[in-house]
Amino acid sequence: MGRFKAIKPGQSADNDVNELLAGARNGWWQDTSMFGTIGRVPSLLKTIVPVFEAFFGGGRIPPHVLEMMRLKTGEMNDCTYCKAVRCEATREAIADKEAPLFGEVDFERLPLNEALAVQLAEYIAGDPNYIPDGFFERMRGVYSEEEIIELVFACGIFNWGNKFNITMQIDSSDDSRYAKGMVYPGADIRASTAIAA
Repeated sequence: MGRFKAIKPGQSADNDVNELLAGARNGWWQDTSMFGTIGRVPSLLKTIVPVFEAFFGGGRIPPHVLEMMRLKTGEMNDCTYCKAVRCEATREAIADKEAPLFGEVDFERLPLNEALAVQLAEYIAGDPNYIPDGFFERMRGVYSEEEIIELVFACGIFNWGNKFNITMQIDSSDDSRYAKGMVYPGADIRASTAIAA
């Protein structure tokens, strides 16, 4: 259960927030928990959703590549919610690509542009101080400068999402298809170091 109760479509006094939450329920991830938690502060939800829309709805990078990167950052940051949810618009396009993106990136089974994007996500979610020399030169073989900047920026947003969801212990919404009662790593440690309210 999340640390804060997520609001659902129709529960906000702000109609724009209700519409954004309905979009999360009926599209996006078909789950409202992350957006519903952010929506407790309407201005924040109204700011972040257009950022996601810019990537997934009309950026330079195909949406399925961004979703592969989002899943990789979820794996790297060990975000239970991010590893479980799937972007509905790209679910089918990446179904057969999940195995080669999780664990060690499989350059034999993924097209080069996808493998490099996922590798970039792994580097950024790990420690970008140690991105190997020459990696961006390799990326320039398949991506333009603008596309690389967009990939890096998108990955920064995905890492933010991971950290937000982990910190808030986001669980799936009651009406979504995802498993309920998501457990995040470190539950035993958190319980043993609990601070009295």
